[in-house]
Amino acid sequence: MFFKKKIIGQYPHEVLRKDWENVMDALFRNTIANNAKGVAIICNTNRQDPTDGAGTVQQELVYHIRKQRIDEVRKGLKKLDTAHFENIFKNYFDSSQKSLDFYRIKNILAKEIIVYPLVHGEDKKGLLVFDHPISDSNSVHLMQVIKDVLNNPEVQSAPPSEEEEEEEKEEKD
Repeated sequence: MFFKKKIIGQYPHEVLRKDWENVMDALFRNTIANNAKGVAIICNTNRQDPTDGAGTVQQELVYHIRKQRIDEVRKGLKKLDTAHFENIFKNYFDSSQKSLDFYRIKNILAKEIIVYPLVHGEDKKGLLVFDHPISDSNSVHLMQVIKDVLNNPEVQSAPPSEEEEEEEKEEKD
């Protein structure tokens, strides 16, 4: 199921900021929504209210899918269930796997996908999901954007705008 891709350079997979949900939102805006290969973020956390920046671990996975791709990928992404999700992180936490940046996964969508794992401690986990293949130059650019977001200072959560609330309602339906 997993094929790995190592890109030259050292890029973070651990989120040190305490505002995990704000980081996931910023990564969605800057890597998924603004990239032709961007598909979704899958994580095991959710905000309890609009001002909750840290989020709470959920029993089920939360899928934040790029608006233009919802109908196309929603059903396929659900194949990436909790067991598959946890297995990716089990492999990641294995010391020999930590130096890998992307994991290539087959048989989820019509096309292969690659995921970039992120963790906050041992409980909060997220995957940035992209269509495969991504050129090395695009991969390096994405990882630099991820690094920049993770190095930004923590931000206070604000209630979502009306447009964001409508998008979330569409995602849940």
